Amino acid sequence: MTVPPEARPPPDLPGVRAAFYALVAGIFAALDLGLAVFVTRWNSPASVALFGVLSVIFLGTAYGLARQVVAFALRNRPPLPRLATCVARPRVAILYATMNDVVPECLGAIQQHYPVDVYVLDDSSDPNARAVVDSIAREHSFVVVRRSERTGFKAGAINAWFRRWGSKYDYFALLDSDSYLPPDWVGEALRYAEAPSNQRVAVFQGLINIWNQDTRFVRTLAPMSRVGQFLWEEQLANALDAVFCYGHNVLIRVSAVAEIGGFVEGYVSEDFATAAALAERDWHCRFVPLHTYEATPENVRGFIKRQNKWTRGAMEFFGFARRYRLGTARTFDLLQTPLGHIMSLLLPLGMFLTVYGYASTPGGASAFLTAFLGNPWGTFWSVPILRYLLVVGAVSAIPSVLVLRHCRISWGTYWDHRWLSAAVSMIALPYEFRSMIAYVATRLRSIPVTPKSERPLRLGEVLYLSRYSLALAGILMAGIVLFNPLAGLFNATWLVPMLLAPLVVWRFGGPVEPIRDPPLTEGWGEPSAHRMEPTYVRATLSDGGRRRSPAPGSPVAG
Repeated sequence: MTVPPEARPPPDLPGVRAAFYALVAGIFAALDLGLAVFVTRWNSPASVALFGVLSVIFLGTAYGLARQVVAFALRNRPPLPRLATCVARPRVAILYATMNDVVPECLGAIQQHYPVDVYVLDDSSDPNARAVVDSIAREHSFVVVRRSERTGFKAGAINAWFRRWGSKYDYFALLDSDSYLPPDWVGEALRYAEAPSNQRVAVFQGLINIWNQDTRFVRTLAPMSRVGQFLWEEQLANALDAVFCYGHNVLIRVSAVAEIGGFVEGYVSEDFATAAALAERDWHCRFVPLHTYEATPENVRGFIKRQNKWTRGAMEFFGFARRYRLGTARTFDLLQTPLGHIMSLLLPLGMFLTVYGYASTPGGASAFLTAFLGNPWGTFWSVPILRYLLVVGAVSAIPSVLVLRHCRISWGTYWDHRWLSAAVSMIALPYEFRSMIAYVATRLRSIPVTPKSERPLRLGEVLYLSRYSLALAGILMAGIVLFNPLAGLFNATWLVPMLLAPLVVWRFGGPVEPIRDPPLTEGWGEPSAHRMEPTYVRATLSDGGRRRSPAPGSPVAG
């Protein structure tokens, strides 16, 4: 007898979890053991300190490699159960949250085939932003919700709505000011939410793509989001029963939120804190294979502002990971976000150790360079750390190549992304460090608003934003010249990108001619349910959401 999809039990999550964490442990042990045996000089304090720094970084490396291997192995696993048709008619509200950052095109484009009520949670203090919200709300018969006191940030706004209207609905969908949902998204998401196997799922998170791809800066960074979707959102997160909620482009079960008394306030990352509170009550989170859209910062200044917000929010993960009993595995997954920030800040420490922790002479550097030019392979292989990095890089490249091929990311697209993302990270690193120190020292609770539309930056502006990273590079260069010339040769692979970062950002983010639209196979990966080309989403937004079917020549997958 054939079992209908809606009656099938959930996949065997424990088996996947056991295999994944065993692989993480195995990769970490291999990396650390190889470093300890073949590279580290245990009679050298600098070498021992570098071993400690790299060991922490290897924890993230092992987790990332295991994600690639297991996600690729799971690529044909059964999908999340869903109903063939949703017979019931659950009551659904859409909450559009804004605070001085309303995007008129996105607010005006909120339309669903499934009947929904739309509420605009407007915490704006800017009279112009409030006027835009009021005008669009009147035109579309949306309900505007404003508070006399803005407490609890976004969670407070949601809870103010929840206390007054929450009992009227079975689900609510959250949108940020730059969010866009295809018009059939709610109806499709309900087919998952109403499936019997998903009745203990509280969070149905949509896959998020980027719609503002009309600049070279965004167009270069956007394609690799497809890889992230494949590795985590489409494959691994559900199998690991991970705790997550992005706080936007998501459908949430009202009864689950009512059980915990509303969204968790007191955190910048109210979305993940709420997901953790739900998980403690045996509610679950699932990604649904339905695509949604948002904008991304259009220059490095916008990325720095967004990174400051994300860094502060990530530091809070330690707090609510201790507050809620989630189990070792789920806590480990959850803490990968703040650990990722900490690991990135360990990189400068590793740089200083490699430059200032050792000594060499110009003659030694000249002799190594001469030997390298005469026998590149033999000279390279004779240095333990270079030999170790070569072997690790070659082995780790295998799953990376398989994933890129599966996602149909070309090498040109990949390398453009690598150059730009590395440059942005280098420039943003000092700001991230400052945000972490400020949070630890003062527990800052302010939330910087991410710019939604910015002009390309001039080279002088990029250089000004890069002043801290260039100062760091200058300090390292001084150490190379004065104390350790050989370090300049050994560390060129990260030192050169640091010095060139402003030029790379300006090259990809400066004034450019219009860019043609790429085919779906370049940067968007395999077509799947409800994915649209960014130009179609942009056209829909500019049309006030009235475009209900694809324009001629604009393919819509699914």
